[in-house]
Amino acid sequence: MNAAPLLVSFNSIDKYLEALPEKQRCEYSSALFELHSRQLPPVSSAYCLAILFGYSLGFIYAMTKKPEKFYREFKIPNGKKTRRIFAPKVAIKVIQKWLGEHLSSNITFHPHVYGFVKGRSFVDAAKQHIGARWVLAVDIDNFFPSTSKESVLRSLTALGYSDDASELISDLCCLHDSLAQGSPASPVLSNLCMQSIDDSLIKLSEQYNVKVTRYADDITFSGTGEFDDGLKQYLQELIENSGFQLNHDKTYFADSETGKRLKVHGLLVKKDSVRLTKGYRNKIRIYKHMLKNGRISDADFLRISGHVRYSDFIDSIASLEDAT
Repeated sequence: MNAAPLLVSFNSIDKYLEALPEKQRCEYSSALFELHSRQLPPVSSAYCLAILFGYSLGFIYAMTKKPEKFYREFKIPNGKKTRRIFAPKVAIKVIQKWLGEHLSSNITFHPHVYGFVKGRSFVDAAKQHIGARWVLAVDIDNFFPSTSKESVLRSLTALGYSDDASELISDLCCLHDSLAQGSPASPVLSNLCMQSIDDSLIKLSEQYNVKVTRYADDITFSGTGEFDDGLKQYLQELIENSGFQLNHDKTYFADSETGKRLKVHGLLVKKDSVRLTKGYRNKIRIYKHMLKNGRISDADFLRISGHVRYSDFIDSIASLEDAT
């Protein structure tokens, strides 16, 4: 599903404003012009949104007041736990996709942020740690469900949306007072809500003279000198004081001086390159053999093929690095 154009079915901001009732046009023209000039979704009220998408005003209100009716819940096994996904139905998903696409295309995030940012990947994030002596990685537990609706509202207001518009967008993109796990708008909104934490992560990296990257809920520090235990303590306090909790089962520390391999986002980080782990490479060899001999069931074909494509992608990057 591709996102709708910024003005959806209108070919100019003037045509969009002409379609609004006079009262709405007088009240919101200035704000809508400003948002449009920044290429941000131009919405200031439920009425504006209804005009853009051709929905009835009552339908917009229904999505904001009783959002649970516009999602389907399903569960995915995740290790010993079960992950709950709330998939938005088409009507609300179209709006979320539109919001997410245009916000992510026109908001600039810190250079150390790699998750959900166009033109940046987990491989790019891992490559920032090439040559490190040690790596410390922590994971925020239940990232989207732990990002509160109040945080989304504050972040949108700081971006330049009015209080009413921020509340409208938050209502449309949150479920149970937090970001919806299956919403296409959740990735960019989570990055928006993390901006103050990102500011602090940069300060920490400068204080300890180390590198930092964040890929969604995965925060990684690395350094070339001795590891300072104070960094881990400050990092934990920063995350928990911001309303999140760390998943301590996923906290990872490795120091190459003790013979440990450095892993970042599932990749091995070496002195001059990133590579797949040996265990993963062995698994890929088995998958390729099974694919070649037609021993993959239809139910598993897409998943297995995805692993192989991922492996080929990493290998192609490694080959380019070796060539240079």
